[in-house]
Amino acid sequence: MNKIKTMLGRAIGFFLIAVSFAHPIPSFSEEISAGEASSIAVPEEERVNLERPPLKPEDIKVELILARKWKKEDKAIKEIFREASINRVFIQYFRHGEPPTNLIVGRDVPAHIGRLAIEAAILLNGGVDTLLPEFRFFPHYIAFGSSAFDEQAEIPIMPEELDKLRDPKLSTEEFHTYYRSITGEDKELPTY
Repeated sequence: MNKIKTMLGRAIGFFLIAVSFAHPIPSFSEEISAGEASSIAVPEEERVNLERPPLKPEDIKVELILARKWKKEDKAIKEIFREASINRVFIQYFRHGEPPTNLIVGRDVPAHIGRLAIEAAILLNGGVDTLLPEFRFFPHYIAFGSSAFDEQAEIPIMPEELDKLRDPKLSTEEFHTYYRSITGEDKELPTY
């Protein structure tokens, strides 16, 4: 049985090679000349917009790691985010002590939601001392207080830099451009 399968496989392989030599596939440049290519160009109104569509608040996922003292406020904390139409809020509690004062805001999160996360981190975790690079996380993701990240990946943020991120005048693009400048992602070389 194995001998028959081997022989059949070889025969099919030889057949495919013979067919490809008998009828070579023309290259793209041979098949379509430059003049013909412009005549088949996609009209402007039919071109696909390669930019990502704006992120809807209901698509945002928020993970909070808080001190145990906030456990009784679980519903009120989730309500803060629900008021901004964010329903995917997951809260975990540190067993002992205070969680890290880190923050990640995904690259597609609108600036006003990013500022909400900053304010929540300041209120609930006592501040934001480090940022995590956007490129390592989902574009729709926000988290703070997590100890799941390597400390070397956490980029220190100065109070004046945090104040600038909190500025309501920053557009979403300006917010993320500044965020990436703090983490070093704007140079495609995070500072860790």
